[in-house]
Formats: sequence, structure tokens, C-alpha cells
Amino acid sequence: MNPFTTKLKAWLDTEPEKRDLKQGALLLLQLTNNKVQYNQIMRNPSKFEDFIEYKLKRYLQFRIQEVTKEEVGAMAKKVELIAQEHKLDTAQAEGKQAEPSASLPEFKSGIRVDHERLPAEVQALYVENADIMRRMRELHLKLRSLSGAEATCPDSDRYPFLKEIIALDKRYHENWRIYDSYDASSNQAEKSITDDFRQQTKQVYRQINLLVGRYRKAPSEEVKLQLLDLYKKLPSPTPKCTANMLSLGILPH
Repeated sequence: MNPFTTKLKAWLDTEPEKRDLKQGALLLLQLTNNKVQYNQIMRNPSKFEDFIEYKLKRYLQFRIQEVTKEEVGAMAKKVELIAQEHKLDTAQAEGKQAEPSASLPEFKSGIRVDHERLPAEVQALYVENADIMRRMRELHLKLRSLSGAEATCPDSDRYPFLKEIIALDKRYHENWRIYDSYDASSNQAEKSITDDFRQQTKQVYRQINLLVGRYRKAPSEEVKLQLLDLYKKLPSPTPKCTANMLSLGILPH
């Protein structure tokens, strides 16, 4: 969202009784370049309060739709590459072509020969990737139904599916990186993986705190969805974090 669109949204997000109507009129002038209309409004701004709000809302909606269209287009191309990489259109998961193990159900490709001797949290990454792959397939199937030739689906409906597939793909690769590079012979191995999880959790909390600050100043559905996504990544959210999310109306009471 460019600075002018952000400024426009901030004005509309302000409580009506606190809005600077002269600033609203100036924003409208910058959008329309209609000086006659601007001069007429400035003679008695309060008389045109509803008109200014109506016009600015229309322009904001148009601008957000354009941004969303570009963003969704870029995300769709990225998801297309992800689908090709993992063969999401096929029944068989992306494989690392390792020897199958009868002891593990369904997702058997890429297993280490020392899998059973790895710490539980490292083994869990392998199992989690099986769930991630199944979820990615489900999302991709839904996305295809929304993107068919006869479908009339707005970009806003496709956005959450695209976003989740991209996030899952990132986590999938990170899980494989940790699983494949884990050194079972090192005395520091278990500490290393634990520290890695802690760092990831700290990063999630930092992102939440940053977005909570933004949401307090200018609530928006986009930031709300980002906060919900981050909250879901926390294995055990702190009471303070949960209380903040509840007080802002991000989590249902």
C-alpha cells in the first residue's frame, strides 16, 4: 500500500467526529484535481461531510482492489511454481527417493536411516511435513476450483489460499533443512535444535508485538489476518499475548 493510500485509509479509519474535514477535502482534490468542487466544499466543509466520506471510500476501495489484484497475481505465479515443485496436481507427494520404511505411515520419502534414534522433536519435523503436504494439496484443490475458467471468484477470496500455501511451503523447506542437517553425533545437537525452536518462537512474538502496535493505531482486516496467522504458530501463547489479542477483538471472546 503506497503512502497516499495509507494516508487515505487513516483518514477514513478516524472516528467521524475527530476527522479533519479540510484535510479530507484536500485528499479528494488530490484524487480528482477538481478545484471547483474543492472550493465549494471549503466554503462549508461540515455540509459536505457525508459527501467527502462517500467519495474517499470509493477511491480507497478502488485502490485496494488494484493493489490486491497485483499482489494476488504475483502470489499466484509463486504458488504455480510451488505446485510444480511438489507435484500438487498428482496423487503422489514430492519424494526424496529414499528407501521406504514400513514403520512409518504414508509419508515415507526422504527418511534418514537413523530416524528412530533422532530426538523426538526432530522426528516430529518429518511427521509434520507429511501433514503440511496433505494440507497444501487440499488448499491447492480448493484454489483450482476457485480459479476455473467458469469461476467468478474475486481476488480477495483467492488471497488466503495463496498466502497459506506459500507459508506452508516455506515451513516445509525449513523443516527439511533442520531434519537433514541434524548432527546426531554432536553433544550439542539437542541443544541446537531446542535453541532453533526458541528463536523461531521469539521471532513470532516480535512480529506480533509490531503488528499489534500498528493495529491499535489503524485497525485493518489485512493486519488482523496476519496476527491470527502468527498466533496459530505459537505452541503455547502467553496469557499476556492472548489478552492483547482478545482486547483488540482479534480473537473471539
